[in-house]
Amino acid sequence: MDSFPDTAAVEQENPFAARLSAVETGPNKVKFKTGILSLVTTRKRRRPIYGVIYGPPGIGKSTFGASAPSPIFLQVERGLDQITVPKLPIPKDFAGLYAQIDALDKEEHEFKTIVLDTLDATEVLIWARVCAEGKVKSIEDYGGGYGKGYVRAREIWTGLLTKLSEMSERFNVLLLAHSHLKTVNDPMLSAAYDLHKIKIHDKSAEIIRQMVDLICFANLDVSLTKETQKARKGRGIISGDRLMWTQPTTGIEAKNRYDLENPIAFSWEALEQGVNKFYE
Repeated sequence: MDSFPDTAAVEQENPFAARLSAVETGPNKVKFKTGILSLVTTRKRRRPIYGVIYGPPGIGKSTFGASAPSPIFLQVERGLDQITVPKLPIPKDFAGLYAQIDALDKEEHEFKTIVLDTLDATEVLIWARVCAEGKVKSIEDYGGGYGKGYVRAREIWTGLLTKLSEMSERFNVLLLAHSHLKTVNDPMLSAAYDLHKIKIHDKSAEIIRQMVDLICFANLDVSLTKETQKARKGRGIISGDRLMWTQPTTGIEAKNRYDLENPIAFSWEALEQGVNKFYE
């Protein structure tokens, strides 16, 4: 009798083997009815939200995170004392922060949204970790300089964000951050321009931009008016409405993978409605 391959062995060697079935074609020959291409899918796969919300101080980023479903805050800086929301103690170092994240990953709990507040405060912990590792006082001096400290910080960021990305399969993960204006020199343009960006080092920000599904800039709705036609500067008129920009626009860094309108109201309800519309 012709022998067939051990199914358990095949599955152990190949994680896709559960989708494969062998049939006899001749002595000691095996042909698979289905293969890797049977794993192709076309439908959208709904996952929890994994994104960055950034903006100027006091705009309401923490309040936004507190309005998400069943949130728990990883508070890396002060700012939650006036908000009634579940939160863990401020960690003294990066190891303490990672231990909190690992506990939320492995221990049983009923929280549905993990809020890291803030990315720029987390960067301070990461830089301190790099300096301690290199036994230097400044990240500029790590490994003899030449930007090696920032490269090492990027490696730590990558590990942290990969961990959070895996957790975003089960929880909403919101990364809050402050914004800052940065001058951008684009070789395709004749002059430099200012852009609102996440307030962390560019090497680290690149990793964040790649891994998250959403980057939104929150700010007050401001319109510009000129008192005279000859006036070189305008006067900002603040409506009091808080808006969230979900797509790149003049002076704003943003992205989303949900085809959201731009801008939308700065509220969890508005974001959730836009995401639901995308999947429906």
